[in-house]
Amino acid sequence: MALEVIDSRYGEYKKQLHDVILLTLAKEYPLKIGEICQRLKNEFRVELSFQAIRKSLNAMVERKILSLKDKSYSIDKNYSLELKRLSDQIMKNYFVGTTESKSLPAIKKEDITTYEFEDLIHTDQFMNEIIFDIMYDLKENDDHTFLFNGPHAWFIFAHPGMEQEFLEEVNTHNLKLYYLITKDTKLDRWGKKFYEKHVEYKIIPTKRPMNTFLNVFAGNIIQYDYPEEISTRLEKFYEETTTLESLDLSKIADILKFKTKIKVTVMKNSTVADKLREEILSKFKE
Repeated sequence: MALEVIDSRYGEYKKQLHDVILLTLAKEYPLKIGEICQRLKNEFRVELSFQAIRKSLNAMVERKILSLKDKSYSIDKNYSLELKRLSDQIMKNYFVGTTESKSLPAIKKEDITTYEFEDLIHTDQFMNEIIFDIMYDLKENDDHTFLFNGPHAWFIFAHPGMEQEFLEEVNTHNLKLYYLITKDTKLDRWGKKFYEKHVEYKIIPTKRPMNTFLNVFAGNIIQYDYPEEISTRLEKFYEETTTLESLDLSKIADILKFKTKIKVTVMKNSTVADKLREEILSKFKE
C-alpha cells in the first residue's frame, strides 16, 4: 500500500508501509508491535489495523529485513550492511574523480528500500510499476529525464509488445529517455533500431564489466545486480546470436524464468541522482 508522508523531512513522495516501518526502527529499537503501531500513527498519521501492520512486519522478518527477538523488532544487521555496500558501490562507480576534500552526499537508511524477486520476469514487471508510480506523481517543474544504464536492453526480446506499450505510455508524459548500453553485440545494434524511435540510444562498451541494471529518474536510483548465473547465460545468448537464424527466443525465455534471488534497491536521493544523471548524459555528448 502506498502512503503519503506528511512530514516534509522525509520528502514529498509516496512511501510504502514497510518504508515507514524502517524509518521508525532506524531511529528507535527494539520495538514491539503495539509500540510500532503507535509511532506510525503519531508520526506518519498511518491509520491501519494492527493485523495489517503485523502482516507487514512478519513479511519483513521473512525477507530478513527485520529481526525478531523477545517479541520486539529491529532492523537486521546484515540488511544494514547490504545497504552500506550498495551506497559504497555507487560512490565508487559513479563519483570517479571526486577528490577526498569534497564532501559527498549523505545516503541515509530511510532513503533506501529493497525488494526481492524470484526471477527476471517479476523483476521487470515491478520496475515498470515503480517507474509508472514515480511518473504519475511528477510535477511540471520536476526533472522529466529518464535514464537507463546496463549491459543490454533485453526487454524487447522477452516481451516486445509490453515494451512497446511501456515506451508509448512514458512518451505521453513528455519524458526524455536515454538508454546507455555497455556491451556491443549484433543484438544490441538490432535493438537500437527498435528503441531509437522512442529514446536516445547509445552503445559505449566499457572496459570494466558491468552486471548492474540502473535507472535514474526524478531523484530516484533504481538498481539491481544480475546474479552470476543469469549474467553468464545472458552474455552467452547475446554473443552467440549473430544472425536472425541463430536467434533462439526459447533460450532467453529460460533465462527470464530461471529461479534465483534478485534484490532491487530503490534509493531516493536527489543529489546522488543528479550526479549519476550528469555522468550518464555526458556519454551522449562524446
